[in-house]
Amino acid sequence: MNERKSGLRNAALMLLGCTLALTVFGLVMLYEVASPGRAAASVVSRQVVALILGAAGAGLVLWADYGWIRRLAWPLYSLAVGLLAYALVWGRVVNGARRWIYVAGVGFQPSDFAKVALLMALAAYCSSAGSRITSFKDGILKPALIVGLVTLLIFVEPDWGTALILGLAAAVMLLVAGIRLRYALIPSVLLTIAVGTALCYNGLRMERIDSWLDLESTRRVVGYQAWQARLAFASGGPVGLGFSASTQRAFVPECQTDFIFAIIGEEFGFLGSLLLLGAFAMILHAGLRIAREAPDRFGALLVTGISFLLAGQALCNMAVVSGALPNKGLTLPFVSQGGSNLMMMLVSVGVL
Repeated sequence: MNERKSGLRNAALMLLGCTLALTVFGLVMLYEVASPGRAAASVVSRQVVALILGAAGAGLVLWADYGWIRRLAWPLYSLAVGLLAYALVWGRVVNGARRWIYVAGVGFQPSDFAKVALLMALAAYCSSAGSRITSFKDGILKPALIVGLVTLLIFVEPDWGTALILGLAAAVMLLVAGIRLRYALIPSVLLTIAVGTALCYNGLRMERIDSWLDLESTRRVVGYQAWQARLAFASGGPVGLGFSASTQRAFVPECQTDFIFAIIGEEFGFLGSLLLLGAFAMILHAGLRIAREAPDRFGALLVTGISFLLAGQALCNMAVVSGALPNKGLTLPFVSQGGSNLMMMLVSVGVL
């Protein structure tokens, strides 16, 4: 019993330490890439407000009775679906995607909230299904409806990256819950074909893939952002140029959001990038340790899903920025600029 409590305490401290370190590091990097002058102060101040609200939300989750989290799963899921639908019809278009809702001049992305709401609902469903999760109806069809409704709404915004990562996190939860792989094979193949077909008919996505496959020939047009990121990594080398020594921050588009990892790689080098990757690996490790000691099936599944969501989004962002994957528009958790994303990431840590 003492060993169990000690292990949980160590995992919680590891999770808290990594989250705090990444968030503070993100604030410092945002101030640096947004410099000089008032722009940096404005960016950081908005991020600090999001940090305070997110920390308050995490504290509220910690304070609340555990049973309430499960009871709120379906109401929050319904709210998330409603917000996503609202954003598709009345949301503001930013960078070609209708994914923002503005209230009193403050914008947020419902997809950030929907990530946690979906994983809560899926955990609640799987824990209620019990042994029936091994059947095709209860293990494949019903979860497909739960996951598919949210991911489809996110997909058509369009936000392909978030839909993909969320779908993968949900798939991990279903595997842990005990679905039969043979039942999942055919639906997985059909889904892959459907996504591939949609991709072929999406001009922007195909341009990004073509650019990724032949970056040098498109470095002045579609591949400009990825090419400048590659130059940033090349400049950084093994140990980096040093803090605030970046020259590429003036050339990498969205270097405070999706591509902040490029500036980190330039200033702190390959070793610094490995340390950052290690921090997210530690978050995943801590989350899985907590999941193993969860009081019930709902908690174990929810913590597993959130852990893979955090680590998966970080890994995907790093892979995109480093050129291992085509651009998907995902932010780096806790580090990139983005108020609603930071708030929900912190609330997610509170759930863990």
